[in-house]
Amino acid sequence: MSLKRWLQSFAAPRPAMHNRPGPAPTMLPPIDGTNAIHRLLDDSGLPWREPRRLVEARGISKDPAYQRDAVLFTDAARPEGFMQPWWARVFERYAPDMPVVCFNGLVWFADNAAINIHRAADSFAARLGPAVVEQQYNTLVCRWQAGTASLQLQSWPPAWQSPALTNAAYVRDPRLATACGVTLLTGFRLPLSAEEERWVADFRSIAEIRRFETPMSGGLRETAPRETEVEYARGPGDYLATVQNQVGAPPDRAALILCTHQLFVVPAGDVVGFEVLRLLPAKGGGGSTLWVHCRTTCPGIAYKRLHVAEHDKPDGIVPLGQELAAMFGKPCEISPYFDDV
Repeated sequence: MSLKRWLQSFAAPRPAMHNRPGPAPTMLPPIDGTNAIHRLLDDSGLPWREPRRLVEARGISKDPAYQRDAVLFTDAARPEGFMQPWWARVFERYAPDMPVVCFNGLVWFADNAAINIHRAADSFAARLGPAVVEQQYNTLVCRWQAGTASLQLQSWPPAWQSPALTNAAYVRDPRLATACGVTLLTGFRLPLSAEEERWVADFRSIAEIRRFETPMSGGLRETAPRETEVEYARGPGDYLATVQNQVGAPPDRAALILCTHQLFVVPAGDVVGFEVLRLLPAKGGGGSTLWVHCRTTCPGIAYKRLHVAEHDKPDGIVPLGQELAAMFGKPCEISPYFDDV
């Protein structure tokens, strides 16, 4: 199909959105032993190695597009078409001693979502090589990946969106309806310390847990943790065969070790407690979910939750929560029954 005919397709009726998982990323090999996306971060002047507290100390303002608290990187180099400087979101649950791991941008050239993502893709391709633009459900997406680091472009063709939805940001700036969003993930993940590696090497499984998340691509080794998780996530090293889809601890119970979409290592002293949510079948099928509460360095935050496991029965995960609580000498809060609505 010619580019002209392809662009004309966006004026057609809204297409079927199912079974559109989006394109595989262009995988970027190391260049002279370095990560291609990390080189892009360095060359752009983005402070991806600094602790967040130092970055935020330079000033927090409102993101011009969406009016959310953010740090704006006005001195960082940005490609043609950027509507505003690169920015990073500010959130109370991002650990202050960990680096910023996600940088965002917006690209706009014309009142056409397809044109904007293609021109943005061409701009980054000059540096990273070509990547495919394809439909992902009701959006257009383009991706590059180097290890756990990634760059994603995404736009939302208006003809593919529900006409009932409204967005106040689009009223303030109509260009946002067709702009291309840029998400640059550094892929930061701490390696296992010597002590943590001893714990993982001595791992003893308590339970096999049903996998409840699937990484976008490449499996756990190439999947970056969420920014709220970087305190506890660790590179898996050579231990995936032992810990994947398991929850357990070393024999001395010095740490809770959990491997779902990431390998999480939580020292026993940082385990605050456990929580079980119980849902009865209603509109949904019901079930139960187990979280562990973990101590955090975030100011004013009592704890963070890590998702441990799920079960399809309302009380199915309760025994595991109680066993872990007893093992670590911590409470286990079990919720009343709620309807799964």
